[in-house]
Amino acid sequence: MNTALETLRRDFGGDLIGPDDAGYAAAGRSLLVPGSPALVLRPKTVADARAGVRFAAAAGLPLSVRGGGHGFAGFATNDGGVVLDLAHLAQVEIVDERRHLVRVGGGATWGQVADALAPHGLAISSGDTRSVGVGGLTLGGGIGWKVRKYGLALDSLVAAEVVTAAGDVVRASAEENPELFWALRGGGGNFGVVTAFVFAGHPTTDVFHGTITFPAAEAATVLQGWAEHLRTAPEELTSVADFANPFAGGPQAPVQVHVAFDGDDPRLAARAIDPLRRLGTVTGDGVELRPYAETLVEGLVPPPGIRLVTRSGFAGAQAVPEVLRVLVAA
Repeated sequence: MNTALETLRRDFGGDLIGPDDAGYAAAGRSLLVPGSPALVLRPKTVADARAGVRFAAAAGLPLSVRGGGHGFAGFATNDGGVVLDLAHLAQVEIVDERRHLVRVGGGATWGQVADALAPHGLAISSGDTRSVGVGGLTLGGGIGWKVRKYGLALDSLVAAEVVTAAGDVVRASAEENPELFWALRGGGGNFGVVTAFVFAGHPTTDVFHGTITFPAAEAATVLQGWAEHLRTAPEELTSVADFANPFAGGPQAPVQVHVAFDGDDPRLAARAIDPLRRLGTVTGDGVELRPYAETLVEGLVPPPGIRLVTRSGFAGAQAVPEVLRVLVAA
């Protein structure tokens, strides 16, 4: 351990944060989960990231990689191991204007990406929260407000710069290390530390985005109609519904249908969204035309003592009505 630490201090040019250093309490935890790592490393270069990976291996310590740190499962921190926090590797630059190729550092957040691309009229279909990390979302899939038209965030990925478990730097794309490239797209970060991504962005207009609210008592009707409409709605419309939100009243919380229409034509947007408005008694309608970057919201930190746990599943088309019935009953 001591020899490995001496080597790290020689080769690492970023920030080393230990339990006795100022800022450790904040550096040691992720946004949603507390942690007490032996060391937090914030590399400033790819060479630093390599040194961090090699140190963890030489010292025999668990290694956690942090992008935005939003993961519910707490993979962005640990107890007694090493956290490689990529926050300093957050540059966003357009590297090919003709093909709209964008290079994004592994520690960037989607808010940084959206802000950087907005002046160029470009966007990448990503999540819905500004402070969510590009790395975690992309490597896990990446459902965003343009998913029905442009796919997951990983569908826009063209290449990745990866530090492997051996501490080597490789490039993964359809032409170089194609099997690694395939594994990265949905592998959840298990195949290396991605220090940079290259995405293909797309031209964007402003979009119609907001929330339509219905009474909790109408959940069964609204959700069934919502699911049915989304089967045939134009691909420009992406929508998410939530209900029984514990932070908005629990069982009495309103049903919220969040929508995003990829386009600035009010007639086409109304044609896609109005069927949702007719599903029940609308108690609020905040849908309006806004820049795509403004569809991303600020991340919320749960109250002290609250830890979020998620479960997910897939249902075949024929089972959806019964699944929704059970959820509403519960």
